[in-house]
Amino acid sequence: MRGLLVPAAGVLLSLPALAQSAADYCASARDPVRCAARQAALKNCAGMRSAEKQACLEASMPPVDCSKTKNPQACEAIQRAKEICRGKTGKELKKCLRDEQPRKKKLKKRPSTA
Repeated sequence: MRGLLVPAAGVLLSLPALAQSAADYCASARDPVRCAARQAALKNCAGMRSAEKQACLEASMPPVDCSKTKNPQACEAIQRAKEICRGKTGKELKKCLRDEQPRKKKLKKRPSTA
């Protein structure tokens, strides 16, 4: 019993640190405005489930700012693919995204010289 008391007390004392506000969490994000919008969208759509929740989140979220990403061209290609595939779900959505996104170039293997 005593062996469980110490870890349980540690967990309970750390809860306030884990329950930081969305503003604190988003202050250190790469794109704080988008992070805050995402937190608000999650809060607004919390009571919904599956397709209804997905539609709510898509409607509530602003588009990604591709200028802040490491690879703006790839980001823009992904955004175009998402726009083309909007409204599809499940396997149909996955197939559409796979077909619309540009493929990464595969590196040719060098023949081994043994």
